Amino acid sequence: MDVVEALTLAHERAAGVVAGLGGALDQPTPCERWDVRAVLNHLVGITWMFTLVNQGQQAGEGDGDLLGADPSAALAAARDANLASWRAPGALDGDRAYPFGAFPAPAAALVNLEEVVVHTWDLSKATGRDPAIDPAVAELVYSFCRSIPLDDYRAHGAFGPAVPVPAAAPVTDRLVALLGREP
Repeated sequence: MDVVEALTLAHERAAGVVAGLGGALDQPTPCERWDVRAVLNHLVGITWMFTLVNQGQQAGEGDGDLLGADPSAALAAARDANLASWRAPGALDGDRAYPFGAFPAPAAALVNLEEVVVHTWDLSKATGRDPAIDPAVAELVYSFCRSIPLDDYRAHGAFGPAVPVPAAAPVTDRLVALLGREP
């Protein structure tokens, strides 16, 4: 599975989770100090950041409330622009620079995928939905995350300490545990 196909599946899953949130925006999440609204704002903001950087602009992760009165519409707009930016000719060429580091474009696409996948898992857990991640998508993200040094990201609070899980645990559990979440 290529990264853009995986990102498409991840965005579809996120849209399904967000469509049924209703009044759950104030629920706590696995992300310390972030409720559902804060995680969703982060997801929309970082999705726009990846998109804008792909379009040659400098961008941060977004500030303030990006959801407005319709979180599903806010996420859909960010998703559509994000996928278009990764499908554009040459999208996987060159390097991308973000506030948290610079990456070759293929790795940047994987970081984008990781953000969508893991924060959709967070939203699912927070709202009592099935948090399972498509196994092929989870394996792609897990392999990538295992290949990069995570200590600096842990030190800055992007990820918590790895949570021990059995080696035979489902790949979704191994992925989220690697990034500091209790499966």
